[in-house]
Amino acid sequence: MTEIERIPTHIEGLDENMNGGIPQGHICLVAGQSGSMKSSVTFSLLYNAVLYGDTSGIYVTLEQGKDSLRSHMENMGMNVDDPRVRNRIAIIDLSDLRVQLDEQGMSNRIDWMGQLIKQLTSYRQSIGFELLVFDSLGAFFTLTKMENPRDEIFRLFEACRRLELTSFFICEMTGEDHKQFGEYGVEDYLSDGVIHLTMDRVGDDITRKIGVIKMRHTQHRLGYDPLNWNSEDQRFTIK
Repeated sequence: MTEIERIPTHIEGLDENMNGGIPQGHICLVAGQSGSMKSSVTFSLLYNAVLYGDTSGIYVTLEQGKDSLRSHMENMGMNVDDPRVRNRIAIIDLSDLRVQLDEQGMSNRIDWMGQLIKQLTSYRQSIGFELLVFDSLGAFFTLTKMENPRDEIFRLFEACRRLELTSFFICEMTGEDHKQFGEYGVEDYLSDGVIHLTMDRVGDDITRKIGVIKMRHTQHRLGYDPLNWNSEDQRFTIK
């Protein structure tokens, strides 16, 4: 296991509990309910991997606009215009295209899965990125009618594997029990790893926690740890 190339999460205390990080080339779900900081945690992982490592990546957003995302992350101290990362992080905003096609009534006539894979392949060849963050699977599923979700999700994940990407797919957990990782219940089975973010409410206090539910080729601690943002170091910590 120590010989596997890994991408550190740069979440203080977490990498030590999972052999140093996420195996390169893995497909990982980052799942949680609204407000659990899925986007912030995953952007932080991408940002710090680029800042402290020899890699590059793209953040594909379908819900939050590019400018809004940049502003939010900058307020947390993660500035994509920083010379150290400026040419190695690209934010791809598909939300505008989504709105335009919905207004024109064209979204149901497009093979979104095929288009997405085609775009990722094009970005991979032109930009040469190695890390992918996709925010989010739920938003993407609203664009396309999938007659066989298992086959379509497998198609997407396998495309990322063929492109040799380390990929993080954000999943919104809905429903009262919040027990299903992904909308169709197969995403976690088809992925290599599942990172679960939770929010515990006690009175007026909310505690966010993180747990590694699954990570192939990795010895990791089972259970959840409190997740905090260290504004001085500009990174998350479980300590």
